[in-house]
Amino acid sequence: MLERTPTRFWGEPRPMRPAPTLDRATPPSLTAPTPDGAARFRVAHLGLTAFHLLQAVLVLAIAGGTVIPVTHRVGSTEAVPWLDVSVGALLATYFLAAAVNHGLSATALHRVYAADLRAGRNRIRWAEFAVSAPILMLLIALSTGVTGVVSLVVIGAATLVMIVCGWMQEALNPPGRRTTTLVPFWSGAAAALVPWSIVAVHLVTASGEREFGLSIFLALFILWASFELNQWLVYHQVGPWADYLYGERTYLVLSLVAKSALAWQIVTGTSLT
Repeated sequence: MLERTPTRFWGEPRPMRPAPTLDRATPPSLTAPTPDGAARFRVAHLGLTAFHLLQAVLVLAIAGGTVIPVTHRVGSTEAVPWLDVSVGALLATYFLAAAVNHGLSATALHRVYAADLRAGRNRIRWAEFAVSAPILMLLIALSTGVTGVVSLVVIGAATLVMIVCGWMQEALNPPGRRTTTLVPFWSGAAAALVPWSIVAVHLVTASGEREFGLSIFLALFILWASFELNQWLVYHQVGPWADYLYGERTYLVLSLVAKSALAWQIVTGTSLT
């Protein structure tokens, strides 16, 4: 009978699927991808590269003239404009970062990418997230009326902490591990609550009725959370997510669907306000 090994969850053991041993076949995610699988990933990355480059051009053309002022307070006076932020330029940078990720994964760094998949990680993806996630979260905050420079710095820093925790989650849980720690995952989830709480409190307490309201905020939150959910499923080995490569395929789908939907929701919201 197959043995059960514990997963560390804040110090408490919980059952997980057994790690590979010498007397048991190695799961597909712990071996080199098949040639066909590697080719499919490369084709998907090339397609996403072109798609995100096209979106970068489109958002720059559509929202390049839309600016949101960042404000600051001098002493106890009212907030005064400090810097105008171009929605189109930031979203174009966001899509360019995604395009660079997919382009490098398919070309110059494809061997690094394939080796990372065998090691149960993707450093190129997390490097891109470290750029694109803070940009997106700052745009969500700006679009909902959070314009104070101090709040925006806190939002950007907390989002970056969340990404670093996600990166650590992969680094600390390599294939063949006997136990799985979820401390980085839940630490990142806690960090993610900071920016979303700031935005939610502002929406609830803001005077007047915003067209870019709570319904759109909830839609953005669900799309954002889909990335966190995918990682949770991978490390809880739920169904097909027991194979790390399935989680990677899901990330590619999310890059196509959720990442694009998040950005265009912002374009729609800023055009209404």
